[in-house]
Amino acid sequence: MTGFDHPERRPGLLSAVTIVLTAAAGAIDVVTFFAFNEVFASTMTGNLVLLGLGIGQGDWYQALDNVVAITGYCSGLVVGTLVCGIAMRRLPWRNAVGVALTVELALLIAVGVFFYSVDDEALAQPRVVVLVLGAGLAMGIQAAAMRYVGPAGTPTSFLSGTVTNWVSSLVELHQPFRWNWNSPLRIAIIVVAAGGNAVVARVEPDFAFVVPVLLVALAIGLMAIVTRANHGGLVAGEPEFAPDPQTEVPDAEATVEEHHVVDEAPADGIGRLTGRVVDGAGGPSPAAVTLVDMAGEQVARVHTEPDGRYDLRPPEAGEFVLICTPHRMGGDAARPRAVVVTVGGESVEHDVVLGAPA
Repeated sequence: MTGFDHPERRPGLLSAVTIVLTAAAGAIDVVTFFAFNEVFASTMTGNLVLLGLGIGQGDWYQALDNVVAITGYCSGLVVGTLVCGIAMRRLPWRNAVGVALTVELALLIAVGVFFYSVDDEALAQPRVVVLVLGAGLAMGIQAAAMRYVGPAGTPTSFLSGTVTNWVSSLVELHQPFRWNWNSPLRIAIIVVAAGGNAVVARVEPDFAFVVPVLLVALAIGLMAIVTRANHGGLVAGEPEFAPDPQTEVPDAEATVEEHHVVDEAPADGIGRLTGRVVDGAGGPSPAAVTLVDMAGEQVARVHTEPDGRYDLRPPEAGEFVLICTPHRMGGDAARPRAVVVTVGGESVEHDVVLGAPA
């Protein structure tokens, strides 16, 4: 989890959401592992290996069990992606993630009610199939929702990539060292949650499924606080992240493009919005410049040129919110700034200062 579209308020709580959901994934894997021939609801690498093992050994029951789990998870990815996509047509991404997690919670509750209310021995096997399919579906929805947290997504169930990236980052000599607490905490919590729920499953088996349900409910509560702190976000749709300064920020020495010329009399009758983003000393400040209409919809977005200039073309005349987000965030870096600008028939030049005057 390395970046967000706008200045993230309560980033610690958003990080906590991913950690709690990782714990939920570890806890529910314990339930399905014991209940259904050692398959996982969220860990697809393990299921794929066991599927190949079952096929190789001619254990078709084992292979079928893993197909059920994989089918549930993949179906959840489809549902979760559709839910987030539909929600983000009207809502900012934080709200859309909350909607998807609420769907996940409702599904887990429905599966739990069915699993614990059916006692007929004749339905024992279908009962477990519903448990694994439903749990896999829920974990797929969760995984789809977490794709929108951070530029590369934040896995809360499959942690091979997390372990790879975190351990490698500790010894990368060509990169500046930046400690990241979120990754090791997710790695640790999935072990703790799995071990803890294994104890619960041994002592009080009926409560083992309750643990992940409570954890998802806690994550939804935390996500609601994050959304409220960020006023629901500024724009509808997917998050847009500041570029990696080492790979995507334009290089002043390597860039020889000429600046855009401001047309005093635009052909379409709508002026352009241009200017510079500078720091407190008047020097260029690399930033993402976003134009949002008064309904909260993003209408234009660019990154500044090496000298701090930007050039936006509004779709229509009127009032807009101009948001300048520095490429480098955190620490003593300048905070983003938002100003209201009015664009009419003539082009407008508006400079934005990030940070305190020198």
